[in-house]
Amino acid sequence: MSVVVEQRMVDVGTAVPELAGHLVVADVFRPAAEFARPIAFCCLPGGGMSRRYWDLRPAGDETYSFAMRMANDGFPVISVDHIGTGDSALPVGAPTPLLRQVVAANDAAFRYLLDDICHSRRLRAVGVGHSMGATLTIRQQAAHGTYDAVALLGFDTKGLPAYLPPEILAACADGLPNDDRLAELTLRMFGSAYPALSGARTNGARRTLDTAATVLLGAGGLLSMLPGNVAADAARLRVPVLVQHGERDSLMNGAQARAEQYRRTDSVTTQVFPDMGHNHNIAPTRHQLWARLRDWAESVIPT
Repeated sequence: MSVVVEQRMVDVGTAVPELAGHLVVADVFRPAAEFARPIAFCCLPGGGMSRRYWDLRPAGDETYSFAMRMANDGFPVISVDHIGTGDSALPVGAPTPLLRQVVAANDAAFRYLLDDICHSRRLRAVGVGHSMGATLTIRQQAAHGTYDAVALLGFDTKGLPAYLPPEILAACADGLPNDDRLAELTLRMFGSAYPALSGARTNGARRTLDTAATVLLGAGGLLSMLPGNVAADAARLRVPVLVQHGERDSLMNGAQARAEQYRRTDSVTTQVFPDMGHNHNIAPTRHQLWARLRDWAESVIPT
């Protein structure tokens, strides 16, 4: 199928006045109009990854591209870079946005682009988030109600407390920090609001991820690691939820997701895939995961 890929820049200041002058950069994958399905996938990358995580093409090999697979199946795909990461650079001299502003910017960018590609037909939207991107997808849905369903990859509200220093855990012992306090703790944890993650990947499949590497959205990364991170927001979700884990994902212990985290929705689906670690889009079984995600979306969203 013919797929048109466009890079778009969205001025999110029109919807979020405190972010005047901030641009969110996105990739839009449009299937041929005659084959387009009425469901779009809106994708957020995890920590240290740009939007290109969803369109990996080592040596031109499209079999690693989630976006191209879905678009070839007829589903529009939109992927964005969080403000301050990838190509979504901060304006010169602009202060570091708080996490709620980053979330609001993503909501504004997705809404604008969904409206732009709908072509006068009702277009449903699935929020797809990987790791930290899943954390922000949940928070965005709870705050803004952007989506008709959400798919969460490699995520759990238990966080990753084993990877946090004692002083950070102690600072959060009385409860999760608000965004201002989270910004302070991010600097204490990483030394920067946008730290560069070190460590070159050695094997062929993992080296593919280097093409999508960017600085970490520090506040999002730290929130994802905190125990209970977005548990309150997850408990508020009323749209269908899909949680997909890899059997070899050491961060998730290869375990089935706990459906009780999403207690207000009537539809929770959990899946674990063999021969798959934390970065699903480079796993040998990635096509199986993508197909199950696509089929789930069509099953839970009335079109």
